[in-house]
Amino acid sequence: MSKQSGAAELLRRSKLFIWDEAPMAKRWAIENVDKLLKDVMGNDQDFGGKVVVFGGDFRQVLPVVPKATIHQTISASLV
Repeated sequence: MSKQSGAAELLRRSKLFIWDEAPMAKRWAIENVDKLLKDVMGNDQDFGGKVVVFGGDFRQVLPVVPKATIHQTISASLV
């Protein structure tokens, strides 16, 4: 994403991000959002210094990793 794009401007102007069903997300997805916000904000703090609220039942569902061992599945999750 270009730092001059409209989408980047929308991210800069946002005060809060809410990520529902976060436990079902793959770790790489969350890490990529972290990197994107750091880049767009020009700030090396977690998530570019933005407030991110993760919602969902962290005891309920791990991400689906086809043909993975339990160790690989846990490694792909937030927990």
